[in-house]
Amino acid sequence: MIVCAALVVPPTSTVFAPQELAHKRVALDYGNGTAYAGLQMLEAAMPRDAVTSCAGATSPAERFAGLMRGDFDATVLQEPWITVAEKAGCRLVSTTFFHGTWVATRDVSVEAYAALLRAITRAVRHINADKRGYVSYFIRDWSGHPEVEALKPQDFNLGRIQLKEPGPIPEDEARWAWDWMASWGLIAGAFDVTTQINRTVEREAHELAAVVRAG
Repeated sequence: MIVCAALVVPPTSTVFAPQELAHKRVALDYGNGTAYAGLQMLEAAMPRDAVTSCAGATSPAERFAGLMRGDFDATVLQEPWITVAEKAGCRLVSTTFFHGTWVATRDVSVEAYAALLRAITRAVRHINADKRGYVSYFIRDWSGHPEVEALKPQDFNLGRIQLKEPGPIPEDEARWAWDWMASWGLIAGAFDVTTQINRTVEREAHELAAVVRAG
């Protein structure tokens, strides 16, 4: 999944561009990808010392509710809550995309990793062939939330739903992400590709997955 994250302000906000959030409270779910995406959108629009964030709930439903109550000036949302926010009259002042990924323990086998790669590849191909047909899963997964249950498949902007087949992790991107997080004090130590990425398991799993798909 190439996740879409959006900086969202409530309908009554006077903010129309991301730089106008300088020194305003932006709720972030610290430790999650949406929070990192939020920091990247903000720092692209203002000096770092103007970025003013506060701890937001992990649940996007709670962050959306807090936004509408006026608990903070802006927050970062993913789908389906971006669509919920738009239908409620909120404005998206910035959007970005980031790679959804996974973390594995050291004892994950090549075969298990290859099976995961094959399953993800099949899913990506099916969804990309009919994105509108799969957005109902967003609604299903948030059952019990009236704002989401009121959505229809045609409400979704399919340009925000992006998927790509999995591939090896690019070392330059991994190093950049590590160094960027370290610059914010979110992680300690230097990047070591041999510690962070098991290239042997990665290579063998991708090779095995390719052979099985071809067969």
